[in-house]
Amino acid sequence: MKKRVLACILAAALLTTGIPGGQAAMAQSLTENGTEMATEEVNPENTSEETEAASVTETEVQTSTERETEDVAEGSESQLTVTEETEAAEETEAAEGTGKTEETEETEAVEKTGHLKASGTVAEEALEEDPQAGTSMSNEEPESTSNIKSSSATYSGYTGSSYIHNGRYDSGYKIVNGIDVSYHNGDINWSAVKAAGIDYALIRVGYRGMSNGGLFDDSKYRANIQGALNAGLRVGVYIFSQATTQAEAAEEANYLLNRISGYNITLPVVIDYEFGTNHSGRLADANLDIDTATAVVNAFCTTVQSAGYTPMVYANKTMLQSYIRGEILDDYYKIWLANYTTQTTYAGEYYAWQYSSKGGVSGISGYVDCNFFYVRDNYQNAQLYVTRLYESLLEREPDASGMNAYATAISEETMTAADVAVDIISSSEFKNKNYTNEVYVRKLYAALFARSPQDSEVSNWVEVLSNGVSQKYVLKQLIESSEFATVCSYYMFSPGTVSLTENRDQNYNATAYVMRCYRKILSRDADVSGLNTWTGKLVAGNGGAEIVKDLVMSEEFRNLNKSDAEFVDILYAAMLDRSSDESGKNTWLSTLNDGVSYVYVINGFAGSTEFGNICSGYGITPGQAEITEARDKNIKVTQYVNRCYEKALGRTGETDGINYWCSIILSGAQSPKDVAYGFVFSQESENQNRNNADYTEMLYNLCLGRASEAAGKADWVGRLEQGTSREEVYWGFANSEEFENIIASYGL
Repeated sequence: MKKRVLACILAAALLTTGIPGGQAAMAQSLTENGTEMATEEVNPENTSEETEAASVTETEVQTSTERETEDVAEGSESQLTVTEETEAAEETEAAEGTGKTEETEETEAVEKTGHLKASGTVAEEALEEDPQAGTSMSNEEPESTSNIKSSSATYSGYTGSSYIHNGRYDSGYKIVNGIDVSYHNGDINWSAVKAAGIDYALIRVGYRGMSNGGLFDDSKYRANIQGALNAGLRVGVYIFSQATTQAEAAEEANYLLNRISGYNITLPVVIDYEFGTNHSGRLADANLDIDTATAVVNAFCTTVQSAGYTPMVYANKTMLQSYIRGEILDDYYKIWLANYTTQTTYAGEYYAWQYSSKGGVSGISGYVDCNFFYVRDNYQNAQLYVTRLYESLLEREPDASGMNAYATAISEETMTAADVAVDIISSSEFKNKNYTNEVYVRKLYAALFARSPQDSEVSNWVEVLSNGVSQKYVLKQLIESSEFATVCSYYMFSPGTVSLTENRDQNYNATAYVMRCYRKILSRDADVSGLNTWTGKLVAGNGGAEIVKDLVMSEEFRNLNKSDAEFVDILYAAMLDRSSDESGKNTWLSTLNDGVSYVYVINGFAGSTEFGNICSGYGITPGQAEITEARDKNIKVTQYVNRCYEKALGRTGETDGINYWCSIILSGAQSPKDVAYGFVFSQESENQNRNNADYTEMLYNLCLGRASEAAGKADWVGRLEQGTSREEVYWGFANSEEFENIIASYGL
């Protein structure tokens, strides 16, 4: 049901604001799970609970002894009116005797989307636009007894309080301490942070301005990322979003991705989705409905996911319940819950819990946000999986270093189950096994599913492999199966996916078509290089006829020295999937005798219904082979030129000559009569040393299309012998009605 709900949300978003290519693909893939429109809707937290939470919402204040500017990573306001929020803030200020603290002077300029120059003015503008430069928002929840199952508790030395965890994390999880920081936390001694027991750090890289919507760098993100990594912490990153459209969310994702390239980011890449202080800022002003806001968040996550990182959504309880569909998003992405209480009443799934903004951690001056991360404690399960991969695929027990590296990576989520499998089948040790396709398939089933495949499963995948895709292609299909998802769910780790980079793996049907062409035309299986080359052409939009042409025109095919008759038979098999018939074969042989190339004949076959049906079966278009020679552009012109060769020179034309004279006629550079004149008075013709009688007989054949009659021939020979030039006699024949009719018969 969750998948159908999100599919409906994304489908609705497509009709309104439009989803970029990657998001559209995701919407399609989700919709494939079922087209039934979901009618139930998860209700937000009941009104009484919201009112109770809102009644204790305070405007947090930092005194002058605290850090000068507090990193405020908080969620949306409770559903108070603007008047109620203002009154609550005023009451809080009166009670505490202080208002918002002034911003510290920013000494490092902040760039706005890479266009603003570093200057004091830019820094001031960046500070004004920084949504985390104010005071705390509505992440707090009154202490109350929750009806959510719980049993374990953790004492935090960073806040001096104990925190009760949701019972779902009692078994199979370990709880890791983490912090999130921005430049508001000042200069950080990361070695001291690590020594204080902090293992995870989420670092702000940038933010979108509260009013003008510009994108700004956090001035300390580079120092914080490198410092945390150098100290041995695992690092994730976030951007404080104010995105109101899917395009803006994708822009924010790419903004983050561009800045973290080259860093070892192993924790999630996060969209911090919340309103500004007192329900302010451009996101609050946009007043998005819950489904539109959910689609915006999804656009960020899919962009991050497509780049190979793990996406995560940060929001407080009210935001997750009332402004975005947290209960749907958590089925696809990790959730980072902001809820300042000792026992959250949020019932949804979450990977991290930001439980306080008032933590004290060695190495950081002033307060810092503290988080619990719920990490699956599945090291032993990972060991079982890795052992099975080694035993099934490498036929040996795992070595200690390999076991520890892979099991740790799976447990700490720096590698997925798919990543480990790809590593192993890509190793030289595995490749040296030289397994047959059948053995490979059987070993994959044993490694991934701990079972033997059925004979039908083996034969299916062996056929797939025989059509030219790589072994990784089959691995990907099995990794993405529901059976493997069940295995990984039992083991409590992510199945992941397999990235396919070769052209031959991008479109199975296209690859199978190329393999078919190799077998029919070259009488062999395609090599990997050829498969990638020709499949790439098909994927790029070329038709099936172009692939036939490329193979027929290859040096390998020429070296086979096939006769025209054999060539035609090959085309019948490759393009019509049948043997030639005598009548059809003779027609094509006659066409070749007219002087066209094999490409012309290929295009003739390409226009047939039979070839169209074959291509349709492979999901490709028939297309036409690209014509590069003049002789293939107009067969009538080619026939006329070849006629000139036969009548004037007594032979069939050569390829270069036919192309030359065809191009002359097609370009309009010379008339057909001028071309005939060129043959008659060519050096080759002169070298034949015809006497006047033979010359006259040649003109009868060329210009009149018949043998001479005695009286006519005698008249022309007599003129020649009396001094009339051969050129004058030629034009006498060329300007005859009979020659005009011959030229017209060729459409010239």
